[in-house]
Amino acid sequence: MKRDNRSRPAFTLIELLVVIAIIAILMALLLPAVQKVREAASRMQCLNNMRQLGLALHNFANDYGQAFPASRITVGTDNKFRSWTPIALPYIEQDNVAKLWNESVKWNVEPNLTVSRQQLKLFKCPTAPNDRLPSPAFGVLGYGDYGSVNAIRYRFYTANGIPELFPGAGTRPGDEVPGALQRVIPTPITAIRDGTSNTILLAEDAGRPNLWQRRMDRNVATVDGHGWADPDCGFSVDGVQDNLVTTGGRCFINCTNDSELYSFHPGGINVCMCDGSVRFLSERISAATLAALVTARGGDIPGDDW
Repeated sequence: MKRDNRSRPAFTLIELLVVIAIIAILMALLLPAVQKVREAASRMQCLNNMRQLGLALHNFANDYGQAFPASRITVGTDNKFRSWTPIALPYIEQDNVAKLWNESVKWNVEPNLTVSRQQLKLFKCPTAPNDRLPSPAFGVLGYGDYGSVNAIRYRFYTANGIPELFPGAGTRPGDEVPGALQRVIPTPITAIRDGTSNTILLAEDAGRPNLWQRRMDRNVATVDGHGWADPDCGFSVDGVQDNLVTTGGRCFINCTNDSELYSFHPGGINVCMCDGSVRFLSERISAATLAALVTARGGDIPGDDW
């Protein structure tokens, strides 16, 4: 049989451009889907981190009088001697790190400062940035993207037009209604009268020490919460005003991470409730519902918008 040695015609330039255009369109359609899958996986890992920390706090409570620890533990006259996080280490399979911690000295002196520089996977949200500034005072500390929600300040109630829980309170700028992990004083689980399933235990305040405002890195260090062992990693909710700096405002989720609710998940943040369950709170949650979820015994009832 005679072979046909005639060469096949090559692609024309127009055909090549059409193929490139089709590939570009397919990639444009595919990349957002891949990014969504990655973010969904990261968000689930973040929720799992919070679930493990919540379980650690419950196991601690089982061992110590059915009470959650104070978010900041006072020793002598120092009300920022250490955070709750070091005492949770044995309950999150970090016994080797816990053995290095010296409870008789403050969190930011040796040997505890060296321990505080350990990067522990469970304290970092996988969606949050890896490249961060060092603390001005202590250098690079282990990232702490989850904080105790200590209280909600009265200036939040005033800024958002929420009726005061207790008449006559809120006359001082720092007045607040305590949450489940309040400062200085442990909280018995039975004292969470608003219900453990309706009260936030831990929430995201991610990306610190870098100051982030509406997804913009300001490339400066925040005032508080430079690492997982820093007692200031916990925070009280104020909300911020339009300038994203002045406290006591109507912007309160993903506006600033300077001691406010903040994550790198689109549309909201992850929280762990006092019953150990984890939830995703939308940025569209009402101020009144958020206030009710933060308070442990305020008697306020959250709405159905969460």
